[in-house]
Amino acid sequence: MPQRKEQALVADAGRPMQRPRRSGGGKAAGIPRVGFPGEPAPLASQPSQTDPTHAHAPRALAARGHHEQLLPAARGAGPTDRRPIVETEATILLADIRGFTALTHTLAPLTLINLLNRYFTVMCDVIQRHDGVIDKFMGDSVMALFGAPRRRPDDVERALCCAAEMQHAMAAMNRESRSRGEPDLYAGIAVNTGPAMAGSFGSALHSEYTVIGDAVNLVSRMESFSLRGQVLISDSSRIAAGQGIETGQVNQVRVKGMAEPLTLYELRSVSMPRRVTVPRVEVRKSPRIAVDLDAIFRQIESKRVHREHFIGHVRDMGYYGLRADLPLGLPAYSEVVVNLDPSAPTGVEHEVYARVLRSVPVGPGFRTSMEFTAIGTPGHQRVKQYVDEYLWRR
Repeated sequence: MPQRKEQALVADAGRPMQRPRRSGGGKAAGIPRVGFPGEPAPLASQPSQTDPTHAHAPRALAARGHHEQLLPAARGAGPTDRRPIVETEATILLADIRGFTALTHTLAPLTLINLLNRYFTVMCDVIQRHDGVIDKFMGDSVMALFGAPRRRPDDVERALCCAAEMQHAMAAMNRESRSRGEPDLYAGIAVNTGPAMAGSFGSALHSEYTVIGDAVNLVSRMESFSLRGQVLISDSSRIAAGQGIETGQVNQVRVKGMAEPLTLYELRSVSMPRRVTVPRVEVRKSPRIAVDLDAIFRQIESKRVHREHFIGHVRDMGYYGLRADLPLGLPAYSEVVVNLDPSAPTGVEHEVYARVLRSVPVGPGFRTSMEFTAIGTPGHQRVKQYVDEYLWRR
């Protein structure tokens, strides 16, 4: 039996685990993802000569105009333009294109740039309508502030309404894209409220207005969990919004460095300052990550688990299912038990039960999709923890 300890799903303390590849969620080569303050990066209003996105963006979406109108002193050419750093309560919105890497492999560069610029145009227009501050572009992401540099009593409500209307604007943009023969774009959006330090960060040669702090770091992690067309909000934003919103699915994720689970809420609708319902897009029930690991599969018949087993290769998985390459075809709706840690002894803490949804021939084997049938078991909790930890670390 193959022993692949470095690819085991749940590693013992001190034992290395191979880091998976995120399914369709990476950033394109040549369009770098800019970090948060502290990492050198050009502003959207100051396009880089080496970044094709920002080199073309001003002509297509007038990003410079947005910054001039919303952040007159943000660009900071010298000390006279710098704003003092102050502590404030801010609501941060982060929107990111789902599956952007896959698009970079299938679209011509000019088509990709034009599509990306249209996306930024749509996002900026919605942010401006809700009196938000366009903080920065980061690759295919846009970050907006509500509550900095000026706080208002309805900062949270405007941020959440903005997020909901962003998804409507994306749907309208996709209808136009289809008429042009271009692919759809889907955004995942996260919103978080919390204390932050706001002001001009940088040097006398260059500075930019932005916010830093745990609230910013958290929203960047939350965005990893958002599905296509989804808006996720933190508990602090939910409490601040009060009765003015409706939430749906709740996801509790355990992340490194936090003793308690982080609770994320799916935003369904906002009633203030006006009622906006978030359109439903994603059919998946959870994030999905690409993995590269072997697993042991045993078939179940008449509620009995076969002793015989075979090795399959898991390619991707989420909270509720996985996709694997198997050496044999399994009938639809047949059941299996999967040990996702072949190096560990068989036991319930390493096993998940699953039902086959489809199995299609691919090369010498069969590409098989499965859904987990036992939710909340120790084995299933390990799967969810593994997915969460990867998304948090990415």
